[in-house]
Amino acid sequence: MPLTTEEQLVDEIADWLDRHFAARMLSASRIRRGLMNEKWIVETNKGKLFVKSYHPERYKMHDPAFRGKIENALRLQLLLFQSGGACPEPLTLEGRCMHSLPCGRYMTAMTCSPGAMAPAGKISEPRLHALGRAAAHMHNAWDSAASLGLGAALPPEEPLWRLSREEMERSWEAGWHEARDSSERVRSAMHVQKSIIDSLGEEDFAPLNAGWTHLDLWADNLLFEGDALTAIVDFDRARYSFPLLDLGRAVLSGALDERGFRRDAAAAFAEGYRGARPLPPGSILQAVKYVWCIESFWWIRPSFESFSGVPARFADEMIGTAERWEQLGDLLGNV
Repeated sequence: MPLTTEEQLVDEIADWLDRHFAARMLSASRIRRGLMNEKWIVETNKGKLFVKSYHPERYKMHDPAFRGKIENALRLQLLLFQSGGACPEPLTLEGRCMHSLPCGRYMTAMTCSPGAMAPAGKISEPRLHALGRAAAHMHNAWDSAASLGLGAALPPEEPLWRLSREEMERSWEAGWHEARDSSERVRSAMHVQKSIIDSLGEEDFAPLNAGWTHLDLWADNLLFEGDALTAIVDFDRARYSFPLLDLGRAVLSGALDERGFRRDAAAAFAEGYRGARPLPPGSILQAVKYVWCIESFWWIRPSFESFSGVPARFADEMIGTAERWEQLGDLLGNV
């Protein structure tokens, strides 16, 4: 596919909006966050929109099956919006939320939610309470849609990211082999990772309840005004997995700072969630551990010392959690 300039993309998006929605573009402000995908806040005669163009080097957009997964994730977002959930409304055309441009690129457009992001690790207790309630609403809405047999919510046969001791051990061995010439800091972090893997009991591998899951519920995908959550955004990764993973990711992102876990903040999130959906005691501890068991292999690896920005934050979360592993029960066990 030939290279597409930003000017060409914006022109084609403007033409698409005008042709299909009679929305005349007045301006387009580029958002330079995230990896490779191009994003804009677009002012039109019908109000503000958020537009994303999927970069072919970020996603396998040439693969219809992969495109179908993102399309389904966007439809899940639409179901959540229709249920009254806190998220933008995707624009649909002939029942689809993902659209193609003449240049061959794929895009999505949606309403633009108000609000601003909060710094990772520093989300206040009232905001985490609001996020917990919104996450519970999201999971309830998707469960209800699945029970009604609605297309986007029909579950596949197997959920993503089921834990396996054997797979964890293989992943660690592969990483350790790559780290043979790495620094002492890298090797020390991987030693701690291996000790945690060895300490896991069978209860840590017990199956979780499966369901549709956002799978990217972290600070950059949350918008707030005052103490209120205005929107959860970026549903591209939503898949049939384990909703508890959303809870672990939210607590790691919102309540873990340089001093450790802010217990009252984690408790505020859990209280908000319990206001709309059952959550047995100990679930937050289980969620954080489960997320660590999956994500630590993404971020604790030989190259993590070269990370900056968002990857560095995720690596710090994994290392910080590992360093406090023995205290997690006291910190989060009764939350």
